[in-house]
Amino acid sequence: MIENIFIVNKLSQMKAINSELKLQIITELIANPVTGRQLSKIFGLSKQKIHYNLKTLLRANLIKIINFGNNKEVYYRAKAKNYILNFSLNNKREKKETNRNLINQILESHNIDLGRIAANLLENSLKMQAKEKLLIVSGEYNMPLVKKILIETSKRQIETTLMYRDKELLEAKHNLFSLATYNWDFEKFNRALKNTDVYLYLNGESRFIPLDDPEKKNIQQKAFVKSREIVRKSNIRIAMMEGLIHDELTEENILSELNFWKSLDIDYSKLAKETHKESLKYLGTKTIGIHNSRGADFSCKIQKVLCDYGSFTDLPRQSPLIFIPGGEILLIPKEKSFNGIITAKTGYLYGKSIQNPTLKIIDNEIVNYQAETNEELITKAISEGGPDAHKISLLSIGTNYNMDETNIDPLYKSKSKSVFTVRWGENVSIGGSIKGFVEWQIQLENPKIKIK
Repeated sequence: MIENIFIVNKLSQMKAINSELKLQIITELIANPVTGRQLSKIFGLSKQKIHYNLKTLLRANLIKIINFGNNKEVYYRAKAKNYILNFSLNNKREKKETNRNLINQILESHNIDLGRIAANLLENSLKMQAKEKLLIVSGEYNMPLVKKILIETSKRQIETTLMYRDKELLEAKHNLFSLATYNWDFEKFNRALKNTDVYLYLNGESRFIPLDDPEKKNIQQKAFVKSREIVRKSNIRIAMMEGLIHDELTEENILSELNFWKSLDIDYSKLAKETHKESLKYLGTKTIGIHNSRGADFSCKIQKVLCDYGSFTDLPRQSPLIFIPGGEILLIPKEKSFNGIITAKTGYLYGKSIQNPTLKIIDNEIVNYQAETNEELITKAISEGGPDAHKISLLSIGTNYNMDETNIDPLYKSKSKSVFTVRWGENVSIGGSIKGFVEWQIQLENPKIKIK
């Protein structure tokens, strides 16, 4: 089996494919494993010339030798289905645009159509109707999708307001705006929120722009309280998607984006039905116990069961807000019932991964913690998260059958089927009482769940 993407980013590799014959050889090796003798017949060239070119490609790590059955002949195979040249003599902006075009071509080659995804999102996830009003907050990262959404909303006579918040503007808000201007910006948002039916938050940049000013944090928190009240009174449908569309041309970014759009290019009706069915086992549950191979061992009582169906449905336990692409069972723990040890491979906080975290929990609150990397971020989250910062706000079980947890933005790993996530932050927006100001999470893969 070969990979989907191989990024050609070394000068030696670029030099190695400087002939039409080498490119033709790679094309043959993408289709099937082939011997040097077979290539000689295909191209009508001497074995010596073919082997010379194969050795050049091998030295540059552009192809590989594989074992093919019991045959004693050497078989060669391409490294990937797509070879992408990360090479440009243009200026940075032109290179960025070129990279985006290349990534879009890769998406298309995998039958990923952003226009189709935008239409599916509006119709089957947000359930928008003609004459309804949509408010979008987004930055540069997700503009490729936003552009498609704007086309689709126009087709459907949906009135759309876009509030643009890119990295430069967010940094200015946090570091340059006066307190009065900062407050005015939130007031402007809340005025727009009052006049909408659906609020779609796509501002992935916000995950990476810290807010350190305590007075601005206070303004932000008060503004969020007002926003929640507006949403409650007007019954506004909220969907959030903070995933990033990367323009940097790397294999990791391309695979992550392919996986993300695959998980979003989904049958929302099927996802809702499967999530609903899975949630039934947690109804009436008094206690759940969690264990995993890394040593996690904790239990808690469940106060409430909700579902992020990935869409707004008439099903019971519908969460008042959804996190696109959706697919989670949400469990609000009862106060002072969560006790034990949480230990996992990864967590996610302030836009960064936490490796091998371990936390001791007593009566729903963190009493001790450590991590292999970024432990200081947990300290920061607890110091900045307000009176409820120590308290667990939510547990979730992923149900998205279209998401591969091995190549995905860490923020969305919790959606992957069977991944168990412990969260901190607030749960007031879904009917709880925890008012933490910093959202973060730890994921447990394939845990053993006991229901009592």
